[in-house]
Amino acid sequence: SVVMPIAQEFSPDVVLVSAGFDAAEGNPAPLGGYKVSAKCFGFLTRQLMSLAGGRLILALEGGHDLTAICDASEACVSALLGIQDAIPEDVLLQKPNANAVHSLQTVIEIQSEQK
Repeated sequence: SVVMPIAQEFSPDVVLVSAGFDAAEGNPAPLGGYKVSAKCFGFLTRQLMSLAGGRLILALEGGHDLTAICDASEACVSALLGIQDAIPEDVLLQKPNANAVHSLQTVIEIQSEQK
């Protein structure tokens, strides 16, 4: 609801993602704490593939939990290969992290002023 509409309007020639997985499950606060599942990273990758004719570069740049990095990286590579892994309904219904909600609200407010 924030990134994709802006990205679609911008219409990039290529998308470069600095793929650090600090938000992944397994990274405790303050380094992470968002508990984003590997499947969600795969979903986000599939969303980004709809931009720039699918020209997407994921550059692994960090993370603090080896298992989380491996799981999230695998999900992203699977998405790049066209393998779709559905996100379970109970995950989709989870309450979002309060810090994430606050950040999104701030971004929406700032971007709304830009028009």
